[in-house]
Amino acid sequence: MRTVNLNIDDRKEIFTAKTDTGYVGCVKEADYVCFTVEVFDSALKAANKARSLQKALRNKNEKKAVSLNTNVKKTSKKPKKKVAYSQKLYTLAETEAMPLLRFQEVWVITRENLYVLDCLDKENKRLVRYTPNKDKAKYYKDHEEAKMTMRVLKSVVGPGFDLARFFVENKN
Repeated sequence: MRTVNLNIDDRKEIFTAKTDTGYVGCVKEADYVCFTVEVFDSALKAANKARSLQKALRNKNEKKAVSLNTNVKKTSKKPKKKVAYSQKLYTLAETEAMPLLRFQEVWVITRENLYVLDCLDKENKRLVRYTPNKDKAKYYKDHEEAKMTMRVLKSVVGPGFDLARFFVENKN
């Protein structure tokens, strides 16, 4: 199979590549690009499969490099621990005032006038912690994950939780 068109955009995590037999879905990670095994007749089907591939990669504790050629062996390093750091959360109006910067959409769980700082913590056996500062709030890049967590909090803690859309500066 020969790749006809492969445009990698730094702003997109999911994209499609046109081959001589159809379309394949692509997921761009920090160190590599992962392709779907199946070839699809439309770009929409390939993008949908790439989204499910991205979720499968997120669910794994160890992300292994996927290779198209099975004969090539890659040495995997120990996964680095991610350092959580607070980023400033911007509203839509604030992002429109800064057209030269790139932003990524994120979701924050709110309750009344407070933001969820931490939730469903198994180590400390704590359901939820709140903060009045939106920049310290826990944010989710995936809307479905934020929605699922919010539903769990609604069923366990009680009603009043909601999702708020914010933007973080995209460093890439």
